[in-house]
Amino acid sequence: MKTFLIALVLTITANCLFAQEDTYKTVKAQVDGVPYRAIYKTSDLSISIVSRDGKISLIRQSDYGLSSFKFIDFNDDGYQDLLIEYMSNVPGVCELALYDKRAKKFVLVDNFSEYPDPQKLRGTFLYYSYRRSGCADSDWDSDLFKIINNKVVKIGNISGRGCDEEPGIFISKTEGREKIIIKKYPIDVIEKYKNYKWGFIKQYWERNCQKFI
Repeated sequence: MKTFLIALVLTITANCLFAQEDTYKTVKAQVDGVPYRAIYKTSDLSISIVSRDGKISLIRQSDYGLSSFKFIDFNDDGYQDLLIEYMSNVPGVCELALYDKRAKKFVLVDNFSEYPDPQKLRGTFLYYSYRRSGCADSDWDSDLFKIINNKVVKIGNISGRGCDEEPGIFISKTEGREKIIIKKYPIDVIEKYKNYKWGFIKQYWERNCQKFI
């Protein structure tokens, strides 16, 4: 009897702990005249977008927990989209669900998570990313890209290599798998910028992005 009671207490305790873990986080937005809620369920790391009538337009599960998620007009088309940032060993890994006005639903952008820390270039339809590429972040990359038909299309790359025998910054145009180097800088050029390599990346793309279109 004593053994049964101990087992019963352990089962109830485990169930209570599980119930506490099964929590929800919600953000809201008015999109195209319709109220939407994005709901994150912590127990299975799933996120869904639910409209006022209860219709679910997106369900996504991940191996990672969420760092943040928010409605934001990411592509400046006048409609709120959902930007999801994950907790992982690669900072700034995100997914993006764009609102499709014609279909009146949210659609995930293919391979968006391959372009961490995405930033929009003001006044353009272009974006750039930043990712570590090894050697304690002495090697790094920034990709210039656009989004076409809910898919990322890479058109340029800045590759910083601080650990190579011949260190430097190599800037390339990309078309599919083809990569053509068009400019080289010494790696120490980034020391001239207030925000170091991030300042160099931002300024270069702002001033030169049109050359890659």
